[in-house]
Amino acid sequence: MCEDFDEDFCQCPRCSGWGEIDCHCGGDLCVCENYGQASCPLCHGEGEVSEALYEKYLETQRENAQLFAEACAKIEAEKQQSN
Repeated sequence: MCEDFDEDFCQCPRCSGWGEIDCHCGGDLCVCENYGQASCPLCHGEGEVSEALYEKYLETQRENAQLFAEACAKIEAEKQQSN
């Protein structure tokens, strides 16, 4: 993922190098005055991040996915017990 960018930088994993992300207001009904797009909070519109930040982002994503899976499993177990 880092091979196409400067030596010490990687494509931003949050915005895929575009520098912008979709705001979640609702597009045409946008209430944050970004009109559907906002500057990426990870790379701040640059499209590139350091390798350290790239790895930290991926680690955080893995941790969040694990927590989400555990929460889903707990909810499913509680449903099974109540039946």
